[in-house]
Amino acid sequence: MIPHKRRNMTTQNKLTTVVSFLLDESGSMESIKEATIAGFNKYVKSLQKQKGKFLLTLTKFDSRGTRTPYIMTDVKKVEPLDDKTYQPGMSTPLYDSSVEMIERVANEIRDDQPSLVVIMTDGLENASTKHDAKCLTDLIKKLEQKGNWTFVFLGANQDSWAVASKMGFSFGNTLNWKATEVGTQNVFRGLAQDTACYAMSMTENVEKGVALNTSNFVKNTTGGEK
Repeated sequence: MIPHKRRNMTTQNKLTTVVSFLLDESGSMESIKEATIAGFNKYVKSLQKQKGKFLLTLTKFDSRGTRTPYIMTDVKKVEPLDDKTYQPGMSTPLYDSSVEMIERVANEIRDDQPSLVVIMTDGLENASTKHDAKCLTDLIKKLEQKGNWTFVFLGANQDSWAVASKMGFSFGNTLNWKATEVGTQNVFRGLAQDTACYAMSMTENVEKGVALNTSNFVKNTTGGEK
């Protein structure tokens, strides 16, 4: 991990946390569509209430391609999802979509900004044509070496820890969640708490002059057994 220079309290209080969210919009999400919409909206609202500043990138994906309605946008300007802006369909090109989103935001993020990448899916990779697990793993390792990137994998209907480890995610940043209405609500509720804790701890890291990342993100997030 690359240490960061110690900063004064004025700079610390202005720390911006960048959240890049890759949200599965494949056909299997249809059964939990309403819960996903409600859960994501509550997650965004929780960030809007935080004292610190958050920039949000939202990328939705399926085999129709990726759709990024927000990139590095002040979270207070993010509008809620609804039935028109979240419409599950088609297959799951997880590798292609992950690499595309991460590479896109990597060009926008400074090394002194804590960058949190959250990937949420209810299914396994089944449609990528450009990238594989090694491409994603290599990209994650490359960015983690910068010292300000944290990658989180939230998976359902799979052995999330086995899948995530093949893609470069740490155990402490991985969670299995149940693709049910309750499970979906729980995972978003806990994610909001963990994101707030992450932003707070990164602010403390700035003052200590240590790296702006963590390999133990998942503390409150539930939706399955950890």
